[in-house]
Amino acid sequence: MTQLLDDLTPSQAAAVEHFEGPMLVLAGPGSGKTRIVTRRIARLIERRVHPAEILAITFTNKAAREMAERVEHLIPGRRVAVSTFHKFCARILRQYGGAVGLKPNFSILDVKDQDAALKEAVKEEGFDPTHYSPSRIGWRIGQLKNECITPALFAQQAGERVGTHLDSVVAKAYGRYQQILLDANAVDFDDLLLHVVTILKENPNLRQSLDERYRFILVDEYQDTNQAQYQIVSALSQNEPNLCATGDPDQSIYGWRGAQIENILRFERDFPRVKIVRLEDNFRSTPEILAAADDLIRHNTQRKAKSLRTSNPSGLPVEIRQYADGFQEADSLAAEIRERVASGERQYSDFAIFYRVNSLSRSIETALGRARVPFAITGGVAFYERTEVKDLIAYLRVIENPDDRPAFRRIVNTPVRGIGKNSQEKLDRWASARNLNLWDAVHQIDASIGLPKKAEYSLKLFANLLDELARRSHGPIADLLEVIVERTGYLQNLSGLEPEEYANRKANVEELVASARQFDQDHVEGGSLSEFLETCSLVQDADTIDESAGQVQLMTLHSAKGLEFPCVYLVGVEHGLLPHERSLRDGDPLQIEEERRLLFVGMTRAREELYLTWTRLRSTHGRLLSTIASQFLTELNVARHDYSTDDDTSFGDWSPQEMRRGTSGDSILAQMAGWGEQARKESSNSPDETTSTEDDHVDLAEPGVDAQLFAYAEEDTQPKATFIDRVLESAVTPEDPSGHETAATQPVTPRNSRSFSKKKTPRVPEAERIDQLKSRLMTGADLMARDQSLNRFQLGMQVRHPEYGRGLVVGLSLANNRPTVRVEFESSQEEKDFIISHAPLQPLR
Repeated sequence: MTQLLDDLTPSQAAAVEHFEGPMLVLAGPGSGKTRIVTRRIARLIERRVHPAEILAITFTNKAAREMAERVEHLIPGRRVAVSTFHKFCARILRQYGGAVGLKPNFSILDVKDQDAALKEAVKEEGFDPTHYSPSRIGWRIGQLKNECITPALFAQQAGERVGTHLDSVVAKAYGRYQQILLDANAVDFDDLLLHVVTILKENPNLRQSLDERYRFILVDEYQDTNQAQYQIVSALSQNEPNLCATGDPDQSIYGWRGAQIENILRFERDFPRVKIVRLEDNFRSTPEILAAADDLIRHNTQRKAKSLRTSNPSGLPVEIRQYADGFQEADSLAAEIRERVASGERQYSDFAIFYRVNSLSRSIETALGRARVPFAITGGVAFYERTEVKDLIAYLRVIENPDDRPAFRRIVNTPVRGIGKNSQEKLDRWASARNLNLWDAVHQIDASIGLPKKAEYSLKLFANLLDELARRSHGPIADLLEVIVERTGYLQNLSGLEPEEYANRKANVEELVASARQFDQDHVEGGSLSEFLETCSLVQDADTIDESAGQVQLMTLHSAKGLEFPCVYLVGVEHGLLPHERSLRDGDPLQIEEERRLLFVGMTRAREELYLTWTRLRSTHGRLLSTIASQFLTELNVARHDYSTDDDTSFGDWSPQEMRRGTSGDSILAQMAGWGEQARKESSNSPDETTSTEDDHVDLAEPGVDAQLFAYAEEDTQPKATFIDRVLESAVTPEDPSGHETAATQPVTPRNSRSFSKKKTPRVPEAERIDQLKSRLMTGADLMARDQSLNRFQLGMQVRHPEYGRGLVVGLSLANNRPTVRVEFESSQEEKDFIISHAPLQPLR
């Protein structure tokens, strides 16, 4: 018997020993999947299969490289084709691209060149390219290519149905764009797949030849394949159906970028004679962690039944922890990690903190920085290193210090205002010759500088902007940031990004404003701008941090896939965050299942300890939000602890209904109806009463979220919310990216606290917190009641825009006393704000 099988379980050995015919390996987390793939390759070679007849495909260059190294270690000198899908397809196109009009020396365009080609295509089809973001159009075309939809097919589909405005543009520009690429002997990244699909479909002899060349195909992470990848693999597994697909439907978390879980679920229909091997032995986690993960994922319907088991020794119980707010959550975790490392119990590198959305990392980074705990952002960028955050902080730096040349250079043409590199260099030389800083230079420029008229005019406007910002710099920092964002049109400049990217960057902007709002509240006497900038720098300053024990790893749940850590904290497991608000709003149960799989992936990264946390209140996007625990937490039979009160009280006996409400007994949510009724009475009695400047920024919550919050907590007892009810709820509903924080947002744990999470911590009295919220709600009701222009639109109303097509009203606000409507458009899932008095929106009743 070969030594390749010596240390394998019976199911692992069965997967390695299987020779000819299709095989589906259902590999649970931590089951040694990569070991099986590489051992199977080595075993095939032992059986005298020529290495050139074996093709192993995975999704990342890193995974392909590691797999090739393992095979080389097992059987030195026997090179096997281990590749990503895109690399394999590029190799096929170099040989056979003539079938789709390509020469062997074709170019693969980068994003910049792709955008230029898209602009050209849009212009040639009679559209103004300044009105259509190339990234939005490119994103949509990429979707179509991954779904194997050609320009001709999409044009036909668009003609047969009423589509979005974006699709009407894409239907015309897509074909022209492809012709521009072909004329340039070039492809974009998604073409690599689509062209190979086309070649295999239209050239049966070539398809058969390639099928026979690659007799044995192994595809890792099969649950992540999209339609194009699925068709390629299927086409090459007809004559020689020796396809080994390895994956796990329970870990399919990339549906948002085109992955189709159906590909692995229908494998048995595609290959009726398939051998199925289940790898259910987990070598990573404790029995407690696996039991919790199993409890969770059993609620999904789109899966292949399997269980998780382990021979690892029993460990600590899995815990669900409830905190008062995000600040206490972050401070407690930072203090706990620091204390456990100081005691010698753990190393910093043992810990990982996962979150669903990037914007949640800000409070955690701040708390870890204050606690002098070393950390690193995995698969992402630290909050204060993100482009949009650095841009806005650079504005603050210039306002605080006009001599700050690096910051000035960063903002002078950000967002783009027609001041190019040459103009900036002329300004630099002109200022240096006169011994001026750049601030003074833009206020004194004249014709002698030799700038183009447009650049000179733009610099004068920029100087006026700096003067306005300087005048406003003596008030709250958060207000100043909001003015910068508004006056520069910063968010509008980002609106051309792909919807997911735009949402993430917009959330980071709003989180920076939220951090400034918290700073303002912590410095009631008035904190200086320089102090705030020092606070931001402190988070990044690791000079005095001892990294000898490694770093705590921070990452999103998507970035965590494929990794493992001894101790995992999974934060923000709340309704509207996990599952994400978008999946709740769309009402698609399959999206909820993908969110559950995402949590499952995060939980199964833990080897020894797992803690899931949620908070009763969370300050995010500048708003104080009352939250409820994620429905997923009610599916777990694990220990529960409440750290949001003065006492460390277990809430393990709570019913799911009580847990969903977020508090027990004198619940904030339970008191909402009473506050709302009082506010409505006061509002109707004095509709013209003026309100505070701070409350001029109260916004309505997004559609579906507020209603779902109360329907979820009290499904059968709550009356249907009225318009004013939703206004009142806006201060305490789940995520609203357009809101603003209030003075009610106070951290439960003092900012300088270093107490261990299980110790009592000073906190704002509950009655005082409720009074603060109550005041906020009344003021919000007065604002909305007094401005009748908002009644033109309702949350959830469908509207049509002449350029963007159909959309859904997802927010109404009185920002800066201007009635504003926020609409999410179907074509791009992108949100845009319109002043109601000028909004070219037609309600579709």
